[in-house]
Amino acid sequence: MMKRDIHISPQALLESLQFRPGDFGKTALVSGQIHRAQMCLKKLENPVKNFTFLNYTFWTGEYKGRKITVGNGGFYAPDSAFVTEMLCAGGIDTFVRLGSCGALREDINIGDYVVADKIIRGDGATKYYVDESFEAKVSGGLTEKLAEVFSSKGRVHKGGVWTTDAIFRETKEIVNSYIEKGAVAVDMVTSPFITLANLYKKKSAVVLTVSDNLITGELGFADYRFFSAELKMIDAAFDLLEDYT
Repeated sequence: MMKRDIHISPQALLESLQFRPGDFGKTALVSGQIHRAQMCLKKLENPVKNFTFLNYTFWTGEYKGRKITVGNGGFYAPDSAFVTEMLCAGGIDTFVRLGSCGALREDINIGDYVVADKIIRGDGATKYYVDESFEAKVSGGLTEKLAEVFSSKGRVHKGGVWTTDAIFRETKEIVNSYIEKGAVAVDMVTSPFITLANLYKKKSAVVLTVSDNLITGELGFADYRFFSAELKMIDAAFDLLEDYT
């Protein structure tokens, strides 16, 4: 039988990856897709790779005199939870997620942006951290600034984001129940990302590019509007870094 309280801590895992305190910046732009992280990387001066672990890679460099960390932080709830916890334990104070989502309103189009102002937990990872009644919350001031900056790049919708683990079980019964709870978009990451940031008392906000629409049935994963919005997303994120302190 196991006698230790816990098998491994985020601090121990970071140490095993040769991470040293102070290697990260205080602000991180975290993507799910590696190509978004690499687009962020191109904006940094003198970047240094912090670590690569299970195909997740983070770099830290300078952007206009500020030390910034960028990387791909997970596709799904479980990997997003453990990567976010590692980043929290590594000393990052402010987190911005650059992700994608499915829209849950007919008027939200492919390539639009959704800024999360409510987190609706439908994932299985966060139940290991918090009880069912826990309300994960984005940081108000950071979220307002995020919406303001992104409104210069495209259409922005603020609302609830529901996180699910089962993309092929987004049935009308399940989807409609979450729309009734206030969801305007669905993804597979936001809930653990914000929940872990809350537990570590970090600032956090989320902006998502719309890749598909569950109400109209439109799929835009290979749509030029989606790719164009991703490019603008990176520029807007760095504009946010200039304006928000």
